[in-house]
Amino acid sequence: MHSKIVTLILAISLLSGSVSAQQNVHVEPSPWAFSWGAGMGTMIPAGSLGNNFKTGFAVDTELNIYYNKMFFMINGGFSSNTLLRNIPVEMVNDESTWPKGSNALHAFIGGNIGINILEADNISFYPFTGIGYGFIEPNLKTANSDPVLSALKINSLVWNAGFGVDYNFPDKDYDPTGINRILKVGLRYQFQKPDYEGDVAGFGGSTHWFTLRFVIGSSMPGRVI
Repeated sequence: MHSKIVTLILAISLLSGSVSAQQNVHVEPSPWAFSWGAGMGTMIPAGSLGNNFKTGFAVDTELNIYYNKMFFMINGGFSSNTLLRNIPVEMVNDESTWPKGSNALHAFIGGNIGINILEADNISFYPFTGIGYGFIEPNLKTANSDPVLSALKINSLVWNAGFGVDYNFPDKDYDPTGINRILKVGLRYQFQKPDYEGDVAGFGGSTHWFTLRFVIGSSMPGRVI
């Protein structure tokens, strides 16, 4: 009888100690996360670019690395825009005309830094800014129709700035010690300022990109301390 009482007391003591230890465990969430996103929408040329090209259909994509509220984004995209007028093209030994009504490809790739300045009720708002490379060239059909146009590519350094609003779908199986998924939908606006006019007169101005986005990713495991 005495040994049973001693065994019971020891078991209760061990259980009590285990519960106390669990209560003192603290999980520090990882500041790191990663995501991939893709979007589609429209690109609106402005200034002289708006006099040469119509508004076009646009798609883009990006990779993001997050550290707490800060993030680094590598993104790129393209837009197909119809020419509003004939554009003379002069090469070193030849010349041609980029015909009105044909399509042009506007494309870019760049790097940006940003910050989530608002996170409430699964809604996040984030501005970002960066720099990249952009170019304009005839679409494949037009380029194949003329050897002069096939060699045409107008490129430039591009300054980029924008903001986005996302809705985050909560992870019902969230575990601060494990890898958790990221799932978002949102809207994004980007303003881009290229310098195409340095190569082609009448190609000054800017572009405005509006896209509806879908984002997936994951956060890194937290640390038990």
